[in-house]
Amino acid sequence: MLFILMVQARLWAPYWDTHNVLAILTWDVMGYYLYLPAQFIYHDLSHQAFVADIMREYNPSSSFYQAFQVPGGPEGAMVMKYTCGLAILFTPFFWLGHWAAGLLGYSQDGFSAPYQIAIAFGGLLYALLGLGILRRVLLRYFSDVITALVLVLLVLGSNYLQYTVFDGAMAHNYLFTLYALLLWLTIRWHERPSIYWAAAIGLTLGLMILIRPTEAVAFLIPVLWGVSSVETARQKLQLLLRRWPDVLVLVLFVVLGVLPQLLYWKWATGHFLFYSYQEQSFNFLRPHTYQVLFSYKKGWLLYTPLMLLALVGLVFLWRRHRSLAVPVLAYFLINLWIVSAWDIWWYGGSIGQRALVQSYAVLSFPLACFLVWLSEPGRRVALRMAVVALIVLLVDLNLFQHWQYMYSIIHPEEMNRNFYWAVFNKTKPDQTDYSLLDVPTRLPQPEEEYDQRFVTKLSFDDQPVSPETGINAEFGYYSKQSFRTEASRQYSPALTITVADAKVQPGQWLRASCQVYSDYGAWNSKLILSIERNGQNVQWNGMRLQNNLSVNRKWNHVWFDVPVPADVQPSDVIKLLVLNENGSPAFVDDVQIDVFTPKVPGANLAAQ
Repeated sequence: MLFILMVQARLWAPYWDTHNVLAILTWDVMGYYLYLPAQFIYHDLSHQAFVADIMREYNPSSSFYQAFQVPGGPEGAMVMKYTCGLAILFTPFFWLGHWAAGLLGYSQDGFSAPYQIAIAFGGLLYALLGLGILRRVLLRYFSDVITALVLVLLVLGSNYLQYTVFDGAMAHNYLFTLYALLLWLTIRWHERPSIYWAAAIGLTLGLMILIRPTEAVAFLIPVLWGVSSVETARQKLQLLLRRWPDVLVLVLFVVLGVLPQLLYWKWATGHFLFYSYQEQSFNFLRPHTYQVLFSYKKGWLLYTPLMLLALVGLVFLWRRHRSLAVPVLAYFLINLWIVSAWDIWWYGGSIGQRALVQSYAVLSFPLACFLVWLSEPGRRVALRMAVVALIVLLVDLNLFQHWQYMYSIIHPEEMNRNFYWAVFNKTKPDQTDYSLLDVPTRLPQPEEEYDQRFVTKLSFDDQPVSPETGINAEFGYYSKQSFRTEASRQYSPALTITVADAKVQPGQWLRASCQVYSDYGAWNSKLILSIERNGQNVQWNGMRLQNNLSVNRKWNHVWFDVPVPADVQPSDVIKLLVLNENGSPAFVDDVQIDVFTPKVPGANLAAQ
């Protein structure tokens, strides 16, 4: 039933257009997958000349970063940024998509709809396998009811939902399944040690490392399994020494698992070991642990608060199953340290901390222990009802925020405190809400509580048309003229006025606004409002022209509000312009400044 719900959600998701960056084989997934079409369709794993056509036809990312020139190698020789582990797991679905593309008349280029659909539903099948294996693992220690509840909560109450159903081609879905398999194999080896189980553990660990090298932390699970004290640690060491052939086979199969990548690196770069992430790196001495756990940008416990129950459950796991608690706790803490040490600790576009999703297979043990504790006889009814109500609310919040994320209300990379609370529980945020993504202030009271006064406007109507200046007669909001912003023209003409001429003073608010028209979005352009004194900024704010309210091929009104600084001087200059940061072309008109004065004195006390 849970799997059917996941499939239905996948069919409902608006991600089936293969010609944009929301498709399946885009961004990082393109990098994981690229080995397959490069080798089996284009036979060009080295130079990847076909990529230019793919980028032009399918627009899988804003730039091609998934491979780069081999340092010191022949001109045009490329090396993949990402390791090949996922490509291996994608392989059967790649061939299924290739067969379907030929049968149905689609282009057999590796990226047409049949390939995308095959990979998407392949990810769901891997998720089904992972949940099935994890169920068998949990049933060793917990009842069927507790096990079922854990699986339901992981799927519906965490961001595991996003990375199995909607972004199921990302690494986290596959790693979750491999962690479940590792737990199962570890249990079997400890029940009946054999070279067979050791080889399976080694191959699983090798494949995990082949997908993400940092998953080497998973070694802690089989190494510490069953350890609950110094004495049991001594017994475990004796067992490993006694079963040294198993340990040797395990290590050999780990090497076998990562061998494809070592051979690829040797072929592509001349070295068996190669660091392919270039400027990105770890800082283990200064991890971003607080931000990873609690930040509005990507805080794990803010966007997946249900996992707080798993952390509380670590206490009960320690008391009741210490031989499980030791490997689980050691793995969780060291994995959190590694995840937090990455310099891009928010891990790009995602909802919550996607780098922790695969660890949910391991954290299912303390989550189950918490549910066991809650369901035990003698627990106060009021407490039990309160916790159940909280769980229902957290699941509901998770599902609603996934919906918000799907429709770009929750921003994939740039969330902050003000914007989080502005859109919390909203289905239709307005322009004032979206301005908080970039500007930390907005009118603290409804607009009806202010008197609005027009100050000045730049409409471009009285300026000569010129390709050099960007003034054009193609589009205009009221008239036929506007300014065309594009990457080659960084700044628009500026609207300037002194504070004295604008007749503004502390306690009032300035509104910066303009009209924007674009074919495919005014990406990477901002409306900039500054107050300058002797050429230096006293106040500076910038807001993106494109947001979730923007409609292509229509004029869109965007604005933001900022308070007049308390130390503003009459000679200060207010300046409003458009800044293009290597962005897409767009037309801008009616660049305007207004002032808002509170109708009731003292109503302007706080900026939200």
